[in-house]
Amino acid sequence: MLLKRWSSRFSFVLTTSAFAIGLGNVWRFPYIVAEYGGGAFLLVYLLLVLLIGIPLLTMEITLGRLSRSTPLVGFGKLSGQPIWNGLGWLVVVTNMIIMSYYVMILAWVLIYFWESLSGSLSIVSDGDFPDHFKGISSDLRIVLSVIIIIMLSVGLIINQGLKKGLERYTKVMMIGLIVMMVGLTIWAATLDGAISGYLWYLEPDFAKINMEVITAALGQVFFSIGVGMAIAFTFGSYTVDNENLIQSTCWIVLLDTFFAILAGLMIFPILFSFDLSPDSGPNLIFVTLASAFAQLDYSILGAAFFLLLFFGGFTSLVASVQGLKDSFEEKYSISEFQSLCLVLVIISVGSVPVVYSFDDQPWIIAGMTLFGLLDYVTNSFLLPLGGLLIALFAAYVVGFDVLKDNLLSGMKTRKISDGWKIVVSLIIPLVLLYILLGGFVN
Repeated sequence: MLLKRWSSRFSFVLTTSAFAIGLGNVWRFPYIVAEYGGGAFLLVYLLLVLLIGIPLLTMEITLGRLSRSTPLVGFGKLSGQPIWNGLGWLVVVTNMIIMSYYVMILAWVLIYFWESLSGSLSIVSDGDFPDHFKGISSDLRIVLSVIIIIMLSVGLIINQGLKKGLERYTKVMMIGLIVMMVGLTIWAATLDGAISGYLWYLEPDFAKINMEVITAALGQVFFSIGVGMAIAFTFGSYTVDNENLIQSTCWIVLLDTFFAILAGLMIFPILFSFDLSPDSGPNLIFVTLASAFAQLDYSILGAAFFLLLFFGGFTSLVASVQGLKDSFEEKYSISEFQSLCLVLVIISVGSVPVVYSFDDQPWIIAGMTLFGLLDYVTNSFLLPLGGLLIALFAAYVVGFDVLKDNLLSGMKTRKISDGWKIVVSLIIPLVLLYILLGGFVN
C-alpha cells in the first residue's frame, strides 16, 4: 500500500484534470469532430460524457480510494481474487501503448513550436506544408532525440515527488495553458470567418449520427477523460476519506469538456477564416493550422498555439508516468527511482517502432501503419473494454452498496438515490457492451 496523499482537494482536482486535459482535447478532439460531422458528433459526445464519462470516472476513482492501492494490486485486493489484477494489467498496458505514440506527437509539437518561434515555419509555402510535415515526422533521428529530451524532463519532475514534482509543475503549466487558450480563442473570434466556423462546429446534422459516430465519440470520451487508463484509479488512492469524490469528479470532467469545446471554438474559426478544410484528419494541427499561422504577420501566435498544445500534452504525460511508476513500485516492491526508470524506458522504447510508422517504407498491418493501428485499437476496443470491465467489477464484484457507502463518507448533506444502482449495474454495462460490439461489427 502506497502512503501518498494529495496536499489539498484543489491539487487533486487540478492534477487529475491536467491528466485528462491534453492532446485528446486540443489535437484529437477537433479532427475527430471534423471527421464525424461537426455538431452531430459534439451532441453525441456530450451525452456520452454525462451518461458514461462522469459515472464511470467516479467509479474508477472510488475503487482506487477503496483499495488504497494501484491497479496492478488494487483489483485483486478488493475482490480477494488475484486473477482480477489482470484488469489492472489491461488498463496499465493500454496506457503505456497510448503514451508510446503520445510522446511522439509531443515531439512533433515541440519541433513546430521551435519553428514557429524562430520564424522558419513562416517561410514554408502554402502548398508545401504536407511535405514539410512529412519531412519532420520522417526525420527519425530528430524525432527520437526530442522524445528522449521529453522523457528525461518528465523523469526530472517525477523524481521530485508527488507534491514538489507533479503537483507543483502541473499548477504552473495549467495556468499557462488556460491563459494562452482563452487568449487565442478570443483572438479567433475576431476573425472574419469566425461565424461560419461556429455554425459548422455547433450545428448538428442528425442524419449523420450512426453507430460509427457513437463508437468514435465513446472512444474520444475515454481518451479525453482518461477512463480505463489506470491513472484515475491510482490518483483515487491518494484521496482522503472525507473527499467528496462525486463533486470532484464533476469538476474534473467539466474542466476537461470545457477545454475540448474551447479547442473547437479556437480552431474552427481559424480554419474557415483562412478557407481551409476542417476535415484533414490527424494532420489538422500540423498541416492545416500550421499553414494558417504561417500566413500571419506575428509568428508569436503560432508559437503560443504550439506551446499550449505542448503544455496540455506534457501534463498528461507526466501524470501518466506518475501513476504507472507508482503501480510498478507497489507491484514489485522496488524503489521509486527504479520504477520510474522502468516506466521511462518502456515508453521510450515503445515509441521507436511507432516513430517508424512515418518512415518512407513503414510497416503496414491490416492496411494501417503501426501508429494508425495502435490509435484505432486503443480507442475503439481497449479503452471501452477496460471501461466495461471496470463497470462490471464495480457493480458485481465490489457492489453498489460498498461504492455508495464510500462515496457518502465525503458527502455531508446530499444522498445517493438507489436509482443509480440501475445505472451502475445495468445501463452503463449494457451501453458499453452494445457500443463495443458495434465497433467490432463496423
